[in-house]
Amino acid sequence: MTILQKRILLLLALIVGLTRFLAFARSVNDWDEATFSLGVREYDLNFHHPHPPGYPLFVLAAKAVHLLGVDEYRSLQVVVLLGSFFLLPALVAFARECGFGFVTAVCGATIFAFLPNVWIYSGTGFSDIPSTAVGFTACWLLLRGRRDGRAYLLGAIVLGIAAGMRTPNLLIGAAPAIVATVHRLRARDFRNVVAATLLGGAIVGGSYLGAALASGTLEQYRSVLRQQSEYVRTVDSWRNPQRPPLHEVAKTFFLWPIDQRQQMGWLTAFALAGIAAVAFRRQWPLLFPLIVFAPLMLLAWLTLDVQAAGRYAIPYLSLHALFAASFLGVIGRKPAVQAALATAVVLVFAIWAWPALKLQRTTDAPVAGALNWVLRNVPKTSTVYVHGWIGPQGEYLLGNRDRLFYEDARELRNVGHDTWAVEPRILKGGHNFVWPRQNPLWKILRRRNFEAAVLRVTSLIQYGEGFYSPEWNGPETFRWMGREGRAVLPAMPGHGTLSMRLYVPIDTIQPPPTIEVRFNGALLERFTAAEAFVERSWSVASRTDASNELVIATSDAVTPGNGDDRQLGLRIDSMSWMPAP
Repeated sequence: MTILQKRILLLLALIVGLTRFLAFARSVNDWDEATFSLGVREYDLNFHHPHPPGYPLFVLAAKAVHLLGVDEYRSLQVVVLLGSFFLLPALVAFARECGFGFVTAVCGATIFAFLPNVWIYSGTGFSDIPSTAVGFTACWLLLRGRRDGRAYLLGAIVLGIAAGMRTPNLLIGAAPAIVATVHRLRARDFRNVVAATLLGGAIVGGSYLGAALASGTLEQYRSVLRQQSEYVRTVDSWRNPQRPPLHEVAKTFFLWPIDQRQQMGWLTAFALAGIAAVAFRRQWPLLFPLIVFAPLMLLAWLTLDVQAAGRYAIPYLSLHALFAASFLGVIGRKPAVQAALATAVVLVFAIWAWPALKLQRTTDAPVAGALNWVLRNVPKTSTVYVHGWIGPQGEYLLGNRDRLFYEDARELRNVGHDTWAVEPRILKGGHNFVWPRQNPLWKILRRRNFEAAVLRVTSLIQYGEGFYSPEWNGPETFRWMGREGRAVLPAMPGHGTLSMRLYVPIDTIQPPPTIEVRFNGALLERFTAAEAFVERSWSVASRTDASNELVIATSDAVTPGNGDDRQLGLRIDSMSWMPAP
C-alpha cells in the first residue's frame, strides 16, 4: 500500500472503531456472556465457568483487564471492543493478500464492519469479534508468509492465539497455513516450518492444557468435553429430529443469518454476482476466501444452533461483504463510484440497525433488569429462586445472595411469604421487564431473554394435571387444558384475588360449553361461555398452612387434527393469584 492508502486505512479504522461504542451493551444478556463472566471471576469448566472447551485466551485477556479493577462483564466488553478496532484493517490486509484491489478491500471491510450483527456483537461479552479479528490477521500473515519466512512464523503464532481464543479459528486458518507451508517447503525453509509448527501447536496445546488444569484434572476436562460434545450432537446438530431441515438451515446460515431478508437478500445477490464476475474474468486467486471459510460454513450448517446463526456467521459474512464490494466495483467502474455505492449499503444497514444499537446501549437486558431489581428491592435475608433457563445470569449477577435454581414451579413448595422467583417470561402481577420484539435487535440476537419477571413465590401458580406445556404468542405465554385442569396456588395469609382470562373455542364447540371453577373443593362459579374471551376475578380465603387447589372444568373439548391429537377445552391466556387489597 502507498502512504496515502495507509493513512486512509488508519483513519477509517479509527472512525469505524469509535462507532463500536454505540453498541456497548448496558448489561449482560445471554447465557454464554454470563458463563464467560463467571469464568473471569473463577475459571472452572466443571461448573461451566465458562462453557467447554473454555476459550482460555479470551478469558485470560479479560482477566488481565479485570486486574485493573474493571468488573468481569465489562472486562470482557473491553477485550471485545479492542478486537473490533482491528477488525477492519485485519480484513483489508487479508483481502489484499488474496489479490483484491485496495478500494474493493476497504469497501468490503467497511460493509462487513457495519453489518448489524457484527456491529451489535462488538459491544457484547462474546468471543466472536476479537477472535475473528485475530483470525483474519493470522490468515493475512500466513499468506504473506508465502514470500516472507518471518511473516509465516508470526502467522503461525497468531493462528495459535486465535485458536486459543476460539477453536473454530483452526478451520479458518487451515487453508492459508497449508498454502503458506507448501511455499516455505518449496523454498527449503525447513527451519521456519518446524518452528511455526512447534510454536503454533504449543500455544494451542498450552492454552487448552491450562484450561484443563485450571479446572481440575485432565480426566475431568475430557469428561466435560464429552458432555458438551454430546449436547451439541443431540441438540444443536442435524441429528436432532426437531432441528429444521438442512435446506432451511442453509438459508438461515448462508443467506440471511440476520433475519432482515430484504437487505440481506440484496447483499447476498451482490456477493453472488461478484463471485460470478470474478469467475468470468478468471481471476481465480480472488476466490481463495471461499476455500478459507468453507470448512466453518459446513460446520455451522451441520452442527451449530440455528437460533444463534447471526453470531456464528460473523467470520464468513466477510465473504458476502468482499464479493458484494467487488460487484459494486464492476457496476461502478470508477473507484469513487464504487466507494459511494458501498457507503449507500453501509447507510442502509446502519439506519436499520440504529434502534437495536440504542436499545442495547441504553437499557438493561430484561433478565439483568429483573435480577438487578432483586438486588435493589429484595432484602438480603430473603430467598430468591431463579429459573434454570437464566441460571448463569442469576449466578453472576446475584453473586453471594441466597439464591436457588429450579426448572418447574411445582418444585417450589412450602416456601415463606418473603420468597421471590425470577422467570424468563412475562407474569401477570409481577415486576415485568421487556425488550420489544418489534425492535430490530430481535432479528439479530438469539431469540430469548427478551422478557423477564420478578414476583413473590406465593403468587406463582403451578400448573399440573390436565394442562399442556406453555406456548408463546410473541412475548405472551398461554396454556391449553383438556376437559379439566388442576393447578396449585401457594398459601398466603388472609384472602387472595384469583383472576384469569380464558379463550373458549366456541367457533368449533357448539352449543357453548359450561365451565366450572372450584377452589379448594368449593364452587366459585358455573357459567356458559357465550363469548370466546372470558375474564373472571374472585376474592377467596386462602389456606395459610397448605397450598390451595384450583380445578377448572369444561363440558366439551375439540381435537385440532393435522397430527395434533390433544383434547383442547380452554386456553388460559393469563392467570394471577395475588394478596387481596
